[in-house]
Amino acid sequence: MRADYINPVLHSVMETLAGITHHAPCPGKIKLKKHELAPGVVTGLVNLQINDQKGSLALSFSRDLILNIASEITHHVQRRIDGTVLNLAGRLTYMACNGARQHFNDPGAVFMLTTPQVFQGFRHRVHHPLNDPKFMMQFETPCGICFSEFSFSQLQNEYQLRY
Repeated sequence: MRADYINPVLHSVMETLAGITHHAPCPGKIKLKKHELAPGVVTGLVNLQINDQKGSLALSFSRDLILNIASEITHHVQRRIDGTVLNLAGRLTYMACNGARQHFNDPGAVFMLTTPQVFQGFRHRVHHPLNDPKFMMQFETPCGICFSEFSFSQLQNEYQLRY
């Protein structure tokens, strides 16, 4: 997986968060993830395929961030994680994946996305469908933190070449 495949996805994550929180998220560094535990309390997972590259993207939201976003969208204060909040986490993850299309350099690229899966609970497990390495990057906002984790076929080779 080349950087020109993952960068549009990460750029779209930033745009999605900025559009909803009204603050530009501050991205962290990409790290290799060595476990399946999610750092947030709610996680959306979308499997995707860009041309012949298969992968997945998970967005894991801190409690403060997902409740703030839900309050912003529903126009009333959300104090607990319910079906609306879970649905929203899945939709945000799907929006981030789908938004990557406009940033992709190849206009003929074929994007295929699955319906989002949503997981909840402190330190829940997120199972990416590929056995390839998982990478993680966090985005900080004044409202909370969103953790993106992604796995793409052949991404490990690209990571080893660069770092």
